[in-house]
Parts: sequence; structure tokens; C-alpha cells
Amino acid sequence: MTRTVMENLHKHLYRFMIVDLLLGIFIVSPILVLLPYYLSLTLAIPIFGVITFKNKRKNGDFWGIFLLLILSLIFALVGLQDLARGGNSDTIQGILLLLLSISTLRRIKTIRNPTYKNWYNDKEENISDLNSQLNEGEVFATCPSCSTLLAVIPSKLSVDDKCPNCNSNLVN
Repeated sequence: MTRTVMENLHKHLYRFMIVDLLLGIFIVSPILVLLPYYLSLTLAIPIFGVITFKNKRKNGDFWGIFLLLILSLIFALVGLQDLARGGNSDTIQGILLLLLSISTLRRIKTIRNPTYKNWYNDKEENISDLNSQLNEGEVFATCPSCSTLLAVIPSKLSVDDKCPNCNSNLVN
């Protein structure tokens, strides 16, 4: 069951990367036309990143994060440029590009999620050994910010409790 969910998530992520990459190419195409042909080969790098990520190659998750980060930066910069122009259609396009930039950044959080990384790198998550190490009243929970696996006693959690990994609040 979990494997199917992760496979579907992976398909969604690389399809999103492909659509983002196509939009990014359309956005920077006026610049690419001005470059010599051999510099236009720089498009091979993001295409390589998507293929590496799709096929779950070594460091493919790094390439996916890198590609999404660059595309998000392109969308944000062009969106801000469109907002600065001030026309109605430019303003709408700028807002949409900024929203796309935020959405693209959110995909990075998904790729960095420990559960997804373990699935991507074919590492089995076996928490049965960890269950024996729990003290009385403790349960496993994940940090809402960084998804670190923690052993907590739910009745003793307070608003002041912080994650030992990222130092964000465990209780909202």
C-alpha cells in the first residue's frame, strides 16, 4: 500500500517538474534565442535532472531539488518583473508566477521528507525495533515542521515543547 502511494507521489513530482521545466523554457526562450547554439545546450542539464530524478538514480533527489529551486527562482524573478510593469495582464501574470514559485518550493519539502527519501533510496523503514525502546506512555510522532520521528508522551506535551532537530513548536 505505502509503496503504491509513494510511486504515485513520485510520478506526480516528476510530472510537475516536466511541466515546470517547459514553462521555464518558454519564459527564458527569448534569452536562449540570443545565445549561441552551444550555450543553448545548457538545457540538457535540467532535462538530465528530470530524467535522473524520474529513474531514481543516485543523487537524483538532489538534482530534483536543484531543478525545482532554480525554476522557483526563475518564476519568482519573472513574476516580480511582471508586477513591476503595472499593466493589468502583467499584474495577473506576475501573481500567477509568484504562486507557481511558491508551489514549486513546496515540492522541495516533499522530496526532503525523510519517509520519501527512504523510499527513493530504497531504504526500509523498520520501526518494530524502535517500539521495544519506547518507555511507558510514549508513542511515536513526527515533528510538523521537519518530519523527524520523535518519542513523546501525548499527555505531557505543551505549547512550549520544541523539536530537538529544528527547534520549532511541536504543538500549535
